[in-house]
Amino acid sequence: MTSSNPQTLASVSTHETYLSQGIPSASTLDPNPIVQFSKWFSHAQSRPADVPEPEAMSISTVDSETHIPSTRVVLLKQVDNRGFIFYTNYSSRKGRELFPDGDYESDSPRGGYVSLAFYWRALHLSVRVVGKAEKVDRATTQAYYDSRPVGSRIGAWASEQSTVLKSGTREELEERVHEFERRFGVPEGTATGSAVTAGPASSAPANPVENVNIPVPPFWGGVRIVPFEVEFWAGRESRLHDRYRYTRQEGDEKSEWKIERL
Repeated sequence: MTSSNPQTLASVSTHETYLSQGIPSASTLDPNPIVQFSKWFSHAQSRPADVPEPEAMSISTVDSETHIPSTRVVLLKQVDNRGFIFYTNYSSRKGRELFPDGDYESDSPRGGYVSLAFYWRALHLSVRVVGKAEKVDRATTQAYYDSRPVGSRIGAWASEQSTVLKSGTREELEERVHEFERRFGVPEGTATGSAVTAGPASSAPANPVENVNIPVPPFWGGVRIVPFEVEFWAGRESRLHDRYRYTRQEGDEKSEWKIERL
């Protein structure tokens, strides 16, 4: 039975002062929000000391049956003229909510609704995106997968995202990693950083296993979020922030974007 008298466990008494340059008017924004995002994102990338991981974004999905939402942080990997691309395990909770029909292994499953949020604190800038998920083509997934370190490629096979480890230990996960290292001919311990190499490090070729051919797991790949709503937020003094929202008809990628100040 829950208590009727909540007890405060943490509180915040500090107040951030927002001093971005703001967004003077809609005319200063690009007519296309994806292009406008790319400009802000490039600016964030140019400030690595202040914004160390600008590609980090919160992604929220909803269970199509229970309507319970879930949010987690993933990494943006590409922006193209249609949307925002990241990579994930399709059989994870995230993947199941991105493609609620359960046919994530098909080339074009029905995509669910998704929201993204970027916040670059040092710049006092934020972007919010609402759209629908779709799978990227396997060629694009293959190209990205092949660019990953060998440990990450092994990890994509070994990690059964969102499932419970029976033993409750990390050792169980690492044993699965070792199984796939053996399967693909990779020295055991490569993915976990515990591989033993013979001889002095200087005599060994650099990254000798990076060129090992490891196929893309059928349950893993790229997701593109195709937006129909994008909001740009610039923090201003006294909480009088600048907010501009782009909207267009869902599914109509040829229509012009409408820009409104909030």
